[in-house]
Amino acid sequence: MPRLGHRYGPKGCPPELAHYEARLGISLRADKLTRRHRQIAQADPAVAAHLQRRIRELARYEALMSGRTHFTSDTACGRCGSCTRTVYSASCWACATTKRPLRTDRSGRVTGWSPSLRSRAGWLALCDERRREREGERHSRAFGPFTATTTPTGRLSLSAPSLGINVPDMGTLPFDSINNLVRLHPEVLDALRWAGWT
Repeated sequence: MPRLGHRYGPKGCPPELAHYEARLGISLRADKLTRRHRQIAQADPAVAAHLQRRIRELARYEALMSGRTHFTSDTACGRCGSCTRTVYSASCWACATTKRPLRTDRSGRVTGWSPSLRSRAGWLALCDERRREREGERHSRAFGPFTATTTPTGRLSLSAPSLGINVPDMGTLPFDSINNLVRLHPEVLDALRWAGWT
């Protein structure tokens, strides 16, 4: 019996498909399914048939082939009771998202993970952005009466002295206030696009 819905079938890859593992460096064992697995399966029916034999649940295979990130399993999670599982590893979706929620910065980049969960390059890039912001690096551009200023970490400030508007951090404004500002002054939308907020 396979372990909680992961896979069954022969342990190794068939000899006729071994060139995929050697050439592309991925495993066709179906314990971890990625976008690359889906691309290869869509291009080669033999790989699709092999993965379909290896994956215990048909719903997981269908979710993989349709490009979804989760599926409804026939076995409930032993911890929380949810039947929604990830396509990648067939682990519980609810447990995975509550155990390690994603926190993002103003630009939408993931920054809430501890250094041990980030890649070294990602952590060093974030440290570099914070250092450049402390040193005072800013980029400014004028949009009509507005002057938009961004920092390396994604903070956006907007000022228009002639209109009496000075927002030191657009991230602190609620969505409705930003939406009203965009409706009253279309230049604000250009500033948001320039800063990468849209």
